[in-house]
This record gives sequence, C-alpha cells and structure tokens, in this order.
Amino acid sequence: MGERTIHTTRKALVAAGVVALVAAGSTACDPSNKLSTAAKVKQAFDKLGEQKSLTTEIGLDGGAEKIFAAMKDADDFTREDADMLAAMRLTYAFGSDKPLKDATADDKGFTYDVRLARKDTKPVFEARQVDGKSYVRLDLKAVAGFAERHGKKKSASRGSQAMDTLLKQADQLPPSLASVKNALKGDWISIDPASFEEFAKSMGKGGDSKKTPKPDPETQKRAYEVLQRALTDNAKVKDAGTKDGVDHVTATLPAKKIAKDFAEGLKPLKDKLGDKAGKLDKLARDADKAPDKDVTLDLAIKDGMLAGVTFDIAQLADDKDKDKPKGPLPVSIGFKKGGGDNLKVPSGSQELKPQDLMGAAMFVMGGGRAGGAGGDSPFKSESPFKSSDPFKSGAPSKNDDPFADDPFKGI
Repeated sequence: MGERTIHTTRKALVAAGVVALVAAGSTACDPSNKLSTAAKVKQAFDKLGEQKSLTTEIGLDGGAEKIFAAMKDADDFTREDADMLAAMRLTYAFGSDKPLKDATADDKGFTYDVRLARKDTKPVFEARQVDGKSYVRLDLKAVAGFAERHGKKKSASRGSQAMDTLLKQADQLPPSLASVKNALKGDWISIDPASFEEFAKSMGKGGDSKKTPKPDPETQKRAYEVLQRALTDNAKVKDAGTKDGVDHVTATLPAKKIAKDFAEGLKPLKDKLGDKAGKLDKLARDADKAPDKDVTLDLAIKDGMLAGVTFDIAQLADDKDKDKPKGPLPVSIGFKKGGGDNLKVPSGSQELKPQDLMGAAMFVMGGGRAGGAGGDSPFKSESPFKSSDPFKSGAPSKNDDPFADDPFKGI
C-alpha cells in the first residue's frame, strides 16, 4: 500500500509541476489588436516572471470523499490513505532581489522554503535557505508511523519500537550533542553539505569534488524557459468564463509530445541539478510511456496573473490498469505573491556537524556514556525500518548518492 500511495502522490506532484510551469510557453500570440485567450494566458505567466517573491502550493483537490471514491478499488487503498492525500500539501516559496525573469546564480538575496505537510500541522519535511545558509527539519516519528501503517506488520512494528527507544534516548544526550537531539526530535538544524563531503573524504568514503547542487534563482529561471520553449504552440486554449472574479481558460495538450519535449529540454540542467542517480535519464525513458492522446487542464487567472492550475491525473491512467481511478483525481497548483521575502533563520536551530553524528553513535552504543562500550542500542542489530522503510535500497548507493537506488522504481 505504501508504494501505491507514494505512486499516486508522486504522479500527482510531477504532473502538476509540469503542467503549471510549461503552460506559459504553450500558447501563441494573436496578431489581432484584441487580447485573445492565448495572449491572456501568456501575459498571466509573464506576470509570474515579474515577481520577486512567490509561493506555490501543490496538492490533490476535491476532498477525501472524492479521492476515496476514485481509488477505493485499488489494492489496499484505505479511507486513511484518502484522508492523508487530501490533507497533504507541497509548498515552495522563494524570495529574490530580482524578478524571476532576471535571476542570476549569484543573487545574494535569494531565499527559499520548501515543505511537505498536512494542512495546519507540523511539516513532515521542511528545508530553508536564509543568508546563504541551509536549514532542515524532518519528522522521523511521522516517517516511522507511515512505515508502520504500510510496511510489513512485524518489521514495521519493530521499526516503530526502535524509533520510540531512540527518541527517548535523545532526551539523554549531553548538551554538546544538542544538534543531534534537534534532528531526532524533528526540530531545526543547519547543515553545511561541504563539511559532510570533506568528512566523507577524510574517512576514505570518496565524496564529490563538485559543489553540492542546491536550488538557486538561475536554475529556476532556466527550467522555466526550457519548458516554455519545449511546449510552444502545442496547446489549444479556450475561454471558460469567469467565476468569483477569476478568469478560467481550458487548455488542451498532446500528452506524449509534451512529456518528450519536457524530458529533452531538462537534459542541459542535469549537472546543475546534481542528478547523480539519473532521474532525468529515467524521465526521458518514461516519456515514451505517456499516453498518445490529448489531455486538458484548467488555468485560473486573477488580476492578470496565473493564480492556479487544475489537472485531472486520471487522464494519464492506462485503460488496461486494474487500479485505474474510477473517478476524477484533480491536482491543483496555486500561485500567490509573496511568502518568500520575509523568511527568517529558524529559531532554536543548531548546526549539525559530521562529528556530532559520530559522537551520538558512541553515546548510544555506550549505553548513555559518551565514548563508552556496552549498553543496548536500538540499532545494534539492524535498521529500525528494515523491510518496511520506503527509502531503503538494500545495497550501497552508486557514486555515494543516497538516492541512486530509486525507491520509486517502476513509477
């Protein structure tokens, strides 16, 4: 069930992201003086490029009841899964000294925040950059709970018990290991990727001599432009009227051609994005599997700027798939000004260094005595997520990349 749920969520987010970013380039300007529907769409996306700060939110729309009605016949899909998917949101906000269309890689004022969370709850994952420094927090207990619900019963239960033990031991960590305690408790930590790479080298584990990739404004700009060029003139647009002061436009696009152009257009960004695991190569291969048919989406335009995109991912389902949705599964992506221009350094954040992890390991294995031996470690025999961990590869990663063995293989 875990793989099925991850499959649905990942497919939704990827589809929404592609549709939202590329639609700007999918229309052609009308030579007439009257503002055509195509020109209105182009201007709506151009206005996004003029923003110095923007927030984007992606999630399944329609509520848990509709999601469950569409997916209830899929293997092991439960009402709890529908509730989770309905509440889960991926949010990305950025702020810059320059408009997105004028962005450069050396923009010192660039900030961003990306989070995955249920509505109005603590994020499962969140990463932030402020003043050139990176911060992150991960709710390990929430991840363990997901594994317990969807993994093999025996191993998942063992993993949950081990996580509870580890979290209890976190309270016993000395003040010198406050950063490790923050990490285990799901609180903010700051990380310098370069220091971990240097540490890996000193331990004889290799490490990448290249600068660690991370989001920057120029990468966003380039991806935006690549997608525009890839999809120029591929969409047919039609005015769908106005509702509650928001203009709506229906766009129709050829799915297979869009997928291929999208994958091909992203190839030049492979090094910039740090794609050691070959995700972009896989995307190119999977493009051939896209349905050879047209798909439609709804564009919402407010005050001249794109405000939202809605796309029914059930359109991408294989008619031969027994788990094909039995109803619509609309993904929504919303845009609004601001949200990334007032990001602050997280309160109480602690810097996590490679040496801190080693110190914590010594403390745990020493039964609460730093550097000691003996005692019971919750991980003394095996990983708490063995078999049920959705991110476990089971083999050493290639090129020291923790994501080289794709946990979403087959999606």
